[in-house]
Amino acid sequence: MKTLVVGAAMIDMLMKIEALPKSGEDVLCSESGIVIGGCAYNVANTLRNLGCGHSLCVPVGKGPYADMIRSELQKCGYEILIQDDSQDNGYCLDLVEASGERTFITAQGIEGAFCPEWMDALDMDPYDKIYVAGYQVCNQGGHAVSKWLSRHADKEIFFAPGPVICSIDSAVMEEIFSVHPILHLNEKEAMDYTGAEHISDAVRELYSRTGNLVIVTLGEKGTACYEGNELRTVPSVKTTVADTIGAGDSHIGAVIGGLSMGLGTEESIRLANRVAAAVVSVQGPVMNKEMFDEKMEEYHE
Repeated sequence: MKTLVVGAAMIDMLMKIEALPKSGEDVLCSESGIVIGGCAYNVANTLRNLGCGHSLCVPVGKGPYADMIRSELQKCGYEILIQDDSQDNGYCLDLVEASGERTFITAQGIEGAFCPEWMDALDMDPYDKIYVAGYQVCNQGGHAVSKWLSRHADKEIFFAPGPVICSIDSAVMEEIFSVHPILHLNEKEAMDYTGAEHISDAVRELYSRTGNLVIVTLGEKGTACYEGNELRTVPSVKTTVADTIGAGDSHIGAVIGGLSMGLGTEESIRLANRVAAAVVSVQGPVMNKEMFDEKMEEYHE
């Protein structure tokens, strides 16, 4: 059985700057580059590097960005599960400050137009796990995805709402919560969504909504996890940060990978902390298999 990774593949335009410009200010970047990114693509890259069975379900449109994405997916051996020529794929401007912190400006394309016809055409028999990114449910496609998930509640569902968590329609969020997903988000997202003053309260509030494992990344403070009993924190792995692009995606990808390989919750999170440390130590959100193995050896416990 495999994981179906649902979300986006899009163009990431990376720009390294000293600090975010103020309104009306003009700044120069020190480095720039273009890579394939998107939450689902990044998650799939981690699963591929860990050798875990999966399929990547991302819409591919028609246009110059779509051509780049299609070429990369075919190079990686992925079948194109959704092809829609009505528009091009989107892109994301990734502004990386000297501290390694990143700010995204996203222009959505075909990946923001999920519809029932796409979802109904998917053969779900090969999959026992589903990953869904928040960007795919914060717009007009949200209801299509949430209703599709409700028909596959027998699968183990992983939901990473991301920074758009507060923009997701409440009815869509309730329908997703009703399938009891494993929830993965960072500290700011958890606090913003729940309005809690302490992370322990935020995690318990989220668990009360899903009734399943809640995982909250806390940066250098580690990763909190809660399954209804004790709130546990798994220590982080010390690393030098080049940029934080793809850190959350690689983390949830490794959690899924660890659980797929039969590891327990804490063991899977320890693996995820190592993978995220490796990803933030290099520029960009993805690594090839050779670099991944080299970095994982470097961050071996």
